Amino acid sequence: MRKTLIMGLGGAGMNIASRVKQELGCDILAVNTNADTLAASPFNQRLQIGASCCEGKAAKSVQRGRLAAEESLEDLRYSIRGADHLILLTGLGGGTATGASTVIIDLALEMGIKVTLVATLPFEFENAQRAAAMDVLPQLEQKNIRIILHDHAKALEPGKALLDYYNKASAAIAQDVENLLAE
Repeated sequence: MRKTLIMGLGGAGMNIASRVKQELGCDILAVNTNADTLAASPFNQRLQIGASCCEGKAAKSVQRGRLAAEESLEDLRYSIRGADHLILLTGLGGGTATGASTVIIDLALEMGIKVTLVATLPFEFENAQRAAAMDVLPQLEQKNIRIILHDHAKALEPGKALLDYYNKASAAIAQDVENLLAE
């Protein structure tokens, strides 16, 4: 039987993973640089990455997110060992997940693990975050993995609260994960 590992990476990825856990009841590995966010999370499996380079705080840049994953490469290797399929839940907002995703994907592929990336893209008005996501997206697309994107900018409707978009995207991602688990 195939073993699928679901990872919520970074702050947004952990928020998405919380919804997936709530709806599907599945085990999820939460990975983040922010020690406080991890400690307050509902997940049993947690991994703090980049303890030295991020000092337990949010990465806040793609470069620091990448450095955090590189610093914690052996811990990540240990955490994903034994999986046949990694479902990586992220928000590509310019921090931990945006930087660490490529490192984690490369590691998983090196270990013979199939990877599916399920990610949200920032709104158009989130200029710096969207630019960071658009910079890393071509790198992710070259990884020979399955990518499922939820673009907040394309879903934007006048007069709708931002929280509605986040909830709608999280619900759609929970459905994506349910479909992936059924394959």
